[in-house]
Amino acid sequence: MKINIFSGIWNWFKNRPTWVKWLCLAVLCAAGIGAWKLFFQAPSAPLYRTAEVKTGDIEDIVEASGPIAPVNTTEVGALVSGEILEIYVDYNTPVKKGDLMALIDPTQIQANYDQAVASLSSAKEELESAKMTYNLAQINLKRYQSLYDKEYVAKTDLEQYELEFVNAKSSLNSAESRVIQAQASLDSAKKDLDNTRIVSPVDGVVLTKKVSEGQSLTAGYSTPEMFTLAEDLTKMQIEAKVSEADVVKIKEGQTAEFTLDGYPDEKFSGTVRQVRTNYTASSSSSSSTSSSSTTYTVVIDVDNAEGKFMPGMTATITIKTTDKQGVLLVPNEALRFSPSTNMEKYDTTGVWVLEQGAQPRRVPVSIGIISEKRTEITSGDLKEGQRVIVSENKAGASAAASGQPPRPGRRR
Repeated sequence: MKINIFSGIWNWFKNRPTWVKWLCLAVLCAAGIGAWKLFFQAPSAPLYRTAEVKTGDIEDIVEASGPIAPVNTTEVGALVSGEILEIYVDYNTPVKKGDLMALIDPTQIQANYDQAVASLSSAKEELESAKMTYNLAQINLKRYQSLYDKEYVAKTDLEQYELEFVNAKSSLNSAESRVIQAQASLDSAKKDLDNTRIVSPVDGVVLTKKVSEGQSLTAGYSTPEMFTLAEDLTKMQIEAKVSEADVVKIKEGQTAEFTLDGYPDEKFSGTVRQVRTNYTASSSSSSSTSSSSTTYTVVIDVDNAEGKFMPGMTATITIKTTDKQGVLLVPNEALRFSPSTNMEKYDTTGVWVLEQGAQPRRVPVSIGIISEKRTEITSGDLKEGQRVIVSENKAGASAAASGQPPRPGRRR
């Protein structure tokens, strides 16, 4: 049946005049080109990708990180040298002020103390003897002065007793000085003896223990650290490092939210207590460039009444510094975009607006809060609903530049 139909069409075509044959061929070619464009050629790609200018809410946040630490820590060290005989605390041991934490061998220090006691006793005896000699010399001088005034003794006799009085007074002063020195030596020896008992200076919890029994300590220009105490683990703080560009936005009393790796599904909050003015400067360099950065420490108070936080945990922090409602917003990409065909440089911030049937037009704007994805527009000839260009469509831009249509492809 199909063969008869095609044969009939062919016989009909073969018997037509030449001009009819050419007309039929032209119609068939036009239909084929139309079908190819309809089913196989991809539509022309737009030159630009755009986004709508919208009104919405935006907040300015500062992100940082830092370790959690106790608010107050106290380092306990050894002020005397010697071998550690006993250690009475361990990690996490709660202690009260005055509790004995460790004992250093007191043998040599006890001997020094006993010697200082004996030296003080001897110095006091010498002082008593010097006082008696002084009093006798004073009495003799007064007696001979009276006799000399009555011309009963010679001048040379008086001068001899004057010299004895001066010597006795000098000996008394020396004896008094030796007593003071001996007392100071005894006080020092007593202090050293007391320091063989390492006691807690505060109420707290032992965070670190850096010594062991049998270890010898040498106290010289620096004090050997033995323990670190945290005074109160229910109140802790985060010391966050913030860049110089962001630290000016942070004020005392602001709320900070943070997360911890140990509690991935929970968010915690704290309060900014202090923005420290001391800074840390660092620099980095490569084969072609070098850069430097400055960071400041922001201290955030954290309530640890539930005991979830441990010293040393790293917190990822977000501080909301400003928020606004109902402001004009554009994508951040729009502020970075410039057409590849544009060679002009601008001193002001701007966005490129694309309107129906018109070429892209640059609009200067002023910006406010910059969030992760959007930026606030505070002034400029820009209205809600307009389309701003965020990027070029590479296929469309290439085709426009070359004057050729985009490469065809199968429609999906």
